[in-house]
Amino acid sequence: MLTVQNLSLKTRQPILHDFSYQFAPGQFYQIAAENGSGKTSFLRAVTDLIPASSGKVLLDGKPYAKNKRKLFFFESNEWLNVNLTSLDYLKFVKSQWHSNVDLDQELDLLGVREYVKVPIKKYSLGMKQKLIVAMYLVSDAEYYLMDEITNGLDEESRTVLYERLNDEVTQRNKCIILTSHYSSEIKVNNLHRLVLHKQMMHEVEQ
Repeated sequence: MLTVQNLSLKTRQPILHDFSYQFAPGQFYQIAAENGSGKTSFLRAVTDLIPASSGKVLLDGKPYAKNKRKLFFFESNEWLNVNLTSLDYLKFVKSQWHSNVDLDQELDLLGVREYVKVPIKKYSLGMKQKLIVAMYLVSDAEYYLMDEITNGLDEESRTVLYERLNDEVTQRNKCIILTSHYSSEIKVNNLHRLVLHKQMMHEVEQ
């Protein structure tokens, strides 16, 4: 369980006020908000990349710092070192997260195998995003925090991705928290939608 208790966030301006919620295994959560409303800041706060103004976050009863290998978060392709390759990143993730996932299988899901040894500086946006998806799946973490993960993916790739994420939730009991503008394209089971608006975040009826 990812437990958020009375969390408030403020960067240059207030983002979130007194938010409490439990994100459970075997469930898929979409967080929707206008650009600049603080979706990314919320994910950063959960993973200790920015400090919360108040409140706390517990990952299976422990602070994130003591349980971080249970969660995977890679904010954007801007984090990628363009001189490395997909294979470099995927081997690193597999090692650091002590994963038993079959690397070959994940290379084929969205076609990363085609450029697995090519330096990232030669990638299109879509190629970078497919690598990031593969990194999540290779980590085999219990919690995925995904920030606009479908950016740059074509319709076919988005469909394949959501089918796989649905399996991760329903068959492997993962907890996935995903920020996205596109509610209509998310067709998964066990879906909860949360809206962040005017510093408040709450679950909405579907």
